[in-house]
Amino acid sequence: MRGLFLALALALTPLPNLPWIPSGSEIRIVSADLLTVYVVWQVNDRDMILQSKVPAPVGREVRVLFKVGDGYRPPYNGTTTLRGDVSLQIEGERVSLNELLTRTYRLNLPNGRVLPEVR
Repeated sequence: MRGLFLALALALTPLPNLPWIPSGSEIRIVSADLLTVYVVWQVNDRDMILQSKVPAPVGREVRVLFKVGDGYRPPYNGTTTLRGDVSLQIEGERVSLNELLTRTYRLNLPNGRVLPEVR
């Protein structure tokens, strides 16, 4: 029960080092070695505008980068999941990037997911 409560609390809490995501910010989902860029989103008010995309296979280890202002925040580790989501590892718990962006940061995701589905 404690683990469930912690997971829920983390899903509704902003990420460490990222209290908010202002307009003009950029969100990138890249490979673990930082060489392949899967998705780039530009934040415009509360809308996420897709800049580029490359399908990422399910189960692939990725890094999520947030560019806020003049620089990037430290990367967050995650794994791609079914239905175009990224499961982030935050303080020992798994947190959905889709839920984090829509519920915590109140951003509008086209199609409700951060990654294109791989079929």
